[in-house]
Amino acid sequence: MGPNHVAVAPVNLLVLILVFGLFQLVFRLASRRRRTPAQPHPKGPCHLKPKSGADCPFCRAEQLAGPSYHNEEGPRLLPPPWRSTRSSRGRRKASHTEGFACHTPACPYYDIPDQTRHALVADGPDGKHEPIPALRCQACGHKFTVRRQTVLYRLKTHSARVADALTFLAEGVDVSVLERVWHIREGTLRTWLTRAGLHAKKLQARIFQNLRCAHIQLDELWAHVRQASQDVWVWAALDATTKIVPVLRLGPRTLHLAYAVVHERHHRLQPGFPLPVFTTDGLGLYFYALTAHFGHWLQPEDARKPVWQIATDFVYGQVEGLLPRRPLS
Repeated sequence: MGPNHVAVAPVNLLVLILVFGLFQLVFRLASRRRRTPAQPHPKGPCHLKPKSGADCPFCRAEQLAGPSYHNEEGPRLLPPPWRSTRSSRGRRKASHTEGFACHTPACPYYDIPDQTRHALVADGPDGKHEPIPALRCQACGHKFTVRRQTVLYRLKTHSARVADALTFLAEGVDVSVLERVWHIREGTLRTWLTRAGLHAKKLQARIFQNLRCAHIQLDELWAHVRQASQDVWVWAALDATTKIVPVLRLGPRTLHLAYAVVHERHHRLQPGFPLPVFTTDGLGLYFYALTAHFGHWLQPEDARKPVWQIATDFVYGQVEGLLPRRPLS
């Protein structure tokens, strides 16, 4: 038994040396793989498939609702100018009423801001704290102040104080500062700011119509909001020439918001005018929304269903910025 034991001992030692060397080789190969990062595979070009007008939910809603979607049942027959229906005797109209309109839907001069056609005249000042000019419609007898449908409507605070507060808030002054200095409640200041934002939205929708743009930039900005459960994005459509922002939306970074921004921008362009050049960042949602609005349906002879054809003058480009990496000195 002694000689056999002596013969087996060198074999066990040799096996241990081979196992130890194998573990050491595996360890070196693993450490070498960690040091050399894996080279990323080159990405090929991403082919985006254009969408059609049937993919936009807002276009589908307009088709289902019909002409009543825009509250337009056809061309409206304007009544004759109020001046031509009255006698030429009496005092001439001296008040400036351009831009104001009667707010009674049953009145034939409803929502007509042209002072050469509507029946509005000045009807003295109104208000207890400060004089507020009032207007009266001679056709229906409805009386209202010039602050109707504005930020200052039915506010007891002086208009100069409200204007100063909104100016300071727009410049970035904290609400707590105005509350402490002017002794105005925070809720009141936020109410003024909300009413100003809603009025600005209506004013923007009224003014920015039939626009002629040569270059439109679409972009979304990330905004930090306190106690927000999700990221807030500000979608904007900017005219590169005049720097106006005809479309501004707030919401998540989804395809639905991209459709909403492009749909609103499409309605603000002047019909018949050449399409502008659209540039965006690398977000592919813009391509889907743009191709769904700037095109038309075409019925080929050898096809059963119509095919969506993109406009021939549609030009779109994606601009991606690259930040160069510089070594630290």
